[in-house]
Amino acid sequence: MQLFPEMSEIVQPCAKGRASVHHVNLDAESGRSVSYVFGEFRSPTPPGTYATLRIADDHGKSQVMMSDLYYERDTCVEVVERAHGNLLIAGLGLGMILHPILRRQEVKSVTVIEKYLEVIDLISPTVPGDPRLTVITDDIFSWTPPTNSRYDVIWFDIWPDMEAHRLREMRQLHRRFRPYLNCSNPERWMESWHRRETSDGRRRQKRQLMNPQTANA
Repeated sequence: MQLFPEMSEIVQPCAKGRASVHHVNLDAESGRSVSYVFGEFRSPTPPGTYATLRIADDHGKSQVMMSDLYYERDTCVEVVERAHGNLLIAGLGLGMILHPILRRQEVKSVTVIEKYLEVIDLISPTVPGDPRLTVITDDIFSWTPPTNSRYDVIWFDIWPDMEAHRLREMRQLHRRFRPYLNCSNPERWMESWHRRETSDGRRRQKRQLMNPQTANA
């Protein structure tokens, strides 16, 4: 997992408005407990200090939007490996993926759409200063790219969890932004965070409800 930096070393605890960054210390037992995804043990998180980004809703109740726990790192590897040309990223989060992405010479530009200005205010000072990077305050569901814009890689990462009902929003975004993929690039790619894993998890849950004895077959 050396692809990503230790975010607790880069982003210090801070808060502004509805956004806040926290550090959490995990021992071996707690690291193991956060390594289960859809009931399966994966991406073991070793003991250490990790960063979390929390967002409060209009009623003041906050939830973790992102962390750099190892399962989150694992589910962000592919976008870094595929990063090239012009990128569109929905969701700034902790800025974790920007560090390795901006080290890639084949990346021409990165446009990040972040809904909350408070997140931008807290995180932008910690990401690499690079003229290829543009961060825009807007909602990806209503934001429209400039005329004639085309992207080689599009990545949506705006969800705080891996619940199956998020798949509908993912499909909506994929349909809306498919015309903005660079059709002349055979390596063009568009994906949403944890979409495939969420789809697989939902199918397993459905099979288990239908026939518990063959659910894991």
